[in-house]
Amino acid sequence: MIEQLRFHTVDELQALSLEALQALWELVPTDRQKAYRAAYDREVRNAGAIGSDTLEQQVAAELLKRYADSALVPVGSRWARTPLRVQEAARENDLPELADDTQAAASSKPSPKVLLVMGLLALVFVAVLLPRLFGGGSSKESEMEATAEVSPTSTPEVSPTPTPLALEAQDDVITGGDRERAVAYPVNLQVVLPDGSTAPRVWVVQRRTVRAAEWNYDPNPDIASFVSGMSVRPVIGIPYSEENAAWFASMGEGAVFNLTMNTGAILRYEFAAKTEVRRSDTSIFRQVGPGLVLLLIGETDEDGLPTATRTLVTATYPPEQELSRGGELVGLSFSVQEGSIGEALSLGDEATLTLRDVQAVVEMPELPAGQQALVFNLDVSAGVDDLDTSLWRVEVYDAGGQVYLPNTLALDAADYGAIPMNIPSLSLIPASVGYLVPVDFSGGRLVISDGGEQAISFRFTLTAPEIEVQYDGIDARLVSVTTIEGQITTRLRIYNGQTTPVTFTPDDIWLALGYAADPPGPRNPAEGMQPFELLPEQAVNLTLVWYWADEPYAALQVGSYRFAIQLIRER
Repeated sequence: MIEQLRFHTVDELQALSLEALQALWELVPTDRQKAYRAAYDREVRNAGAIGSDTLEQQVAAELLKRYADSALVPVGSRWARTPLRVQEAARENDLPELADDTQAAASSKPSPKVLLVMGLLALVFVAVLLPRLFGGGSSKESEMEATAEVSPTSTPEVSPTPTPLALEAQDDVITGGDRERAVAYPVNLQVVLPDGSTAPRVWVVQRRTVRAAEWNYDPNPDIASFVSGMSVRPVIGIPYSEENAAWFASMGEGAVFNLTMNTGAILRYEFAAKTEVRRSDTSIFRQVGPGLVLLLIGETDEDGLPTATRTLVTATYPPEQELSRGGELVGLSFSVQEGSIGEALSLGDEATLTLRDVQAVVEMPELPAGQQALVFNLDVSAGVDDLDTSLWRVEVYDAGGQVYLPNTLALDAADYGAIPMNIPSLSLIPASVGYLVPVDFSGGRLVISDGGEQAISFRFTLTAPEIEVQYDGIDARLVSVTTIEGQITTRLRIYNGQTTPVTFTPDDIWLALGYAADPPGPRNPAEGMQPFELLPEQAVNLTLVWYWADEPYAALQVGSYRFAIQLIRER
């Protein structure tokens, strides 16, 4: 039985039995045991290895390799390199003498307790890893004494710290964000690409409060910014860099987003859609349903000015994970097969369904305002028996988890009829199912269950159509322009003489300032203005205030109207 804590090499620790390792572990103070266990659990969680013995063994192997190569050991929530003199003293087991020599040093020097802890830290942390590496989480002693070996040249698929500079100081990063009274907030974001060959990318998440339409964020590309208060549909900004832009370009169908909360909970999101949005678009902040929004922020153009658009990635929160971590459908005890457009999925032994295509129709009679028809064209094949579809549930889940039920009005734009109630055996029937969804619907899943113990799910995304605003029939008048120090106030009157409504956003009205007549830019959108819809035969009086740095000329654009302004400052 080991009665005294002394230094052991990794080879010596590997030669010990699990009982001896446990006895060595028992010599460590309880508070230190908790700290080391927390450090190990955090690495497993950040690597996405929770629930997998194989992945967890890879994490343990990487941590041992890190200790052997660089003497990196956990100190609180960080990883630190043990000083050489402390390493030598630990090997000689004379840390108490080293501590005595430092007692007369200045107060800024480490205390004897700190030196003792750092010297033995690697020893006890390695003692934590070895049972996990050899045991693999098994409760059987025979399995725990397996002859698995650690290869110093192996490269594990899972990297415990994909972004070490950010993760090693993540506690300071997180606490350095803006304060709020929220009970739960994200602290870590992990993105896993579907190719399986790329290591997951991890960002430390910092809380930020948007004040006066200005998003202050840390420019460090490893630090993401969470907009405080967005709890239902978190909005997270990723600072622009070439690497981060490449990651946004790689995000696509099958990508998984793991969001770690300060409570320790891990929320799993799945890729829904990717698009470009205007910088002034505030609809992304709507908390209409569970989901995740990622924005690439801080990108500039060739002139060093902020770009007019940002890359937006939305992800859906699968509602079934609230009831099951094994991919089971809500309220039922079976797994769901998943596919995409063009794939054939079997609904038990009774039917096979193929999703041909998905069509979004915006121009239909009797279509409610702000809605579009979503039509799915399917091939339904029956098995050896006649197929009864009367109990089938065919539903659509959007990116936020909202459920949509079939609507017969949408079938007016379908290529085929509805799914028959009965399909003869060994026959293939083309059929359609339609839904009414919002015009900004970006994608989701078509889930089909047989009312029993079988279900399938098709994932799909929609490409947002380019909407060109027509300003014919729109009359805009510049009523007045007044100035005070540092400020320009413009008064406008806009009249809609068209027969259709026209929506104005902050990007449709902008001001450019310069030192020559009719300056072309840079354009300053009316960021403080809320988007509004101007109905036919309706007018609006609009007062806008702009920042002014004494430039003598300005150009004001309202839709297709452009006003040249000469500014004279009263002295």
